Amino acid sequence: MIRNSECKEFEIYYKDERFKLLAEKVLNKEYEVIEEYKNTERNYVAKIEIDSRFYVLKSPKAETVIPQRRLQTAFKKGEGLTSFINIDAAQKLGIDFFIEPLAVMVKRGVFLKESFILMDYIDGKKIETVEDIDVIMGMVQKIHEKGIYHGDLNTSNFIKTKEGIKIIDSQAKKEKFWHFKRGYDILTMKNDLLTISLGYEVEKKYRVKRDLGYVLGYFIKNFKKLSFVKKIREFKIKLRNKGWKV
Repeated sequence: MIRNSECKEFEIYYKDERFKLLAEKVLNKEYEVIEEYKNTERNYVAKIEIDSRFYVLKSPKAETVIPQRRLQTAFKKGEGLTSFINIDAAQKLGIDFFIEPLAVMVKRGVFLKESFILMDYIDGKKIETVEDIDVIMGMVQKIHEKGIYHGDLNTSNFIKTKEGIKIIDSQAKKEKFWHFKRGYDILTMKNDLLTISLGYEVEKKYRVKRDLGYVLGYFIKNFKKLSFVKKIREFKIKLRNKGWKV
């Protein structure tokens, strides 16, 4: 069961008392940064050390700095807490291959002000082979059967561990009525660089239900490939690099 407590204007969400104490140390800055994987205006991810153990600390800053994303937080829980709740629900359905947060720290008023996600540091390997992707597609089949989608389904968001392949960087959200998001998952995997380089035929391994949702996903995925859309996205990146919050 997910519990919560307060510390330094933050609400801490956790399951185990040990992880609440770790979260408090994070908020009190009682940790050492070992390596920063990403440090941008939109996202922060780092390997940290607390009491001689390694963890991963994430801060999805985009939802607090991009105006439209920030406005949405008036009605949403935020990426960290949403992921925690959804992965906990998936575990209760027997799906145990999402990497679950140890603790989530949220500071908010009307809108989300700041949030952190603390996770175990997983020592694993990259996905590399056709056999690895076969395992992934089996996992995707299972989560899709429960109505859960990944949201960014590519091989870089999976990791090989001693306990098997695990899913990383997913909010484990559900869709109830059609296969738009699940179809979009499959369409995204078809465009993954590793699946393309290995000649892996995604839809021969897993045939997603081709309903109206899938058709819409197919249209959007191909619309994004159009040259003028790519130019708009490139222009947005240039604006972001100049400090625009878009």
